[in-house]
Amino acid sequence: MPLTEDEWRAFANEHLAAMNDAEIDLHGALEGLRRGIQGLVDRGMLPTLEGDSLWETFREALLRVQARLNAYMRRLMQMQRDGEL
Repeated sequence: MPLTEDEWRAFANEHLAAMNDAEIDLHGALEGLRRGIQGLVDRGMLPTLEGDSLWETFREALLRVQARLNAYMRRLMQMQRDGEL
């Protein structure tokens, strides 16, 4: 049974808030990793090229997570437009 307009609005608002929180957490994690890697490079504990490779690996993985969350939200919006929610 599709949600009423008010139910959909409440669901969408709650979902968007959760998505915003997740995005903030992802960006925070990414920045923490960047700083950690840079600190190791600065102290000579990690070669620059290896640090760059680690950074790119982490960055790409977290960006894939963000893309997946965005795709999920787009699917929910499409389901609502199609009357499935």
